[in-house]
Amino acid sequence: MAAATLHHRLCAALRMRQLELIVCLVDTGSMRAAAQRLHLSAAAVSKGLREVESLFGLEVFHRMPSGVVLTPAGELIADRARLLLGEVGRLADELAARRSGGAGDQVRVGAQPFLAWALLPRVLQAMEAGSGVQRVRVVEGRMGDICRQLEAGDLDVLLTMNQPSELGGLRGGGFIIEPLYTEQWAVVCSPAHHLAPRAGRRERRRWADLREERWILPPRLTASRVLLEQVLLAHSLPPLMPWIESMSAIANLSLAEQCHGIALAARCVLAEPLARGALVEIPMKDPLPCAAIVLVYRADGASRSPVAALRAAAQRVCSAATEVESRPSRAARKFSPRKSRA
Repeated sequence: MAAATLHHRLCAALRMRQLELIVCLVDTGSMRAAAQRLHLSAAAVSKGLREVESLFGLEVFHRMPSGVVLTPAGELIADRARLLLGEVGRLADELAARRSGGAGDQVRVGAQPFLAWALLPRVLQAMEAGSGVQRVRVVEGRMGDICRQLEAGDLDVLLTMNQPSELGGLRGGGFIIEPLYTEQWAVVCSPAHHLAPRAGRRERRRWADLREERWILPPRLTASRVLLEQVLLAHSLPPLMPWIESMSAIANLSLAEQCHGIALAARCVLAEPLARGALVEIPMKDPLPCAAIVLVYRADGASRSPVAALRAAAQRVCSAATEVESRPSRAARKFSPRKSRA
């Protein structure tokens, strides 16, 4: 079928309800489950799928005994269906905002929990001060989950670690990865923990030394957990079995403060508990590698007012923080090699 003919057919006959059916079948994996979610009969779902496949002129799903699986062409259709449904949802939100007196300028931000806690509040404060944009929806989650929401058009921007294994898999193209700054990671514990450095002693630990400790970690496949497991693999060590597993960065640090185990955290969330002495860093012979923190957004949405405002605010906040960190202290300036008499 010629592209022009198919385009005409889709414009004339394709309905949003049919796209919703495709996405629901992908999410549930079976016609029975999709029927329950859509409040339809299984026969109605089967008939609806046949109709949409007839409209596209190809098979969207393979029918299997255990459920349905996308065909290669179906994967393309499902990706575009999510994107179109996301755009319709955003249109509805913006129209509703205009009717209620709002400007329809909401920006939807997906962020990993530690960045939503430590960095995003400062970015939003700078954005409000600079542009007056105040309507923001924040979605916390694993990188894979928020990447899928960005692909589907459910999010405008991601604030995340730059992991090629995840960001490199963004489908459809047209995404921009904008660097912000480089984050450092540390292993921490309560001052009462037996691994806490003592006065006059700062023994650097090996990763093998921490193998049998009680770890407090985020779930598998989270960015920080993947980072840690890559380090362990580089030292020929197997993955850890956490004593406590939690998605919340706040909960993990609180548990470490109460001496339930040792935790891994980004330095951006450690400044306050380290300053008040609730946590101490465990020095490592081979520190964790730094991780780039980036913004990810669609190229065609980069100039949209709230997205542009958030980008500018994030760059201001991160540039200011980097400048402060790189500025030598008064003591360092006083006793610098050039000025020292020694």
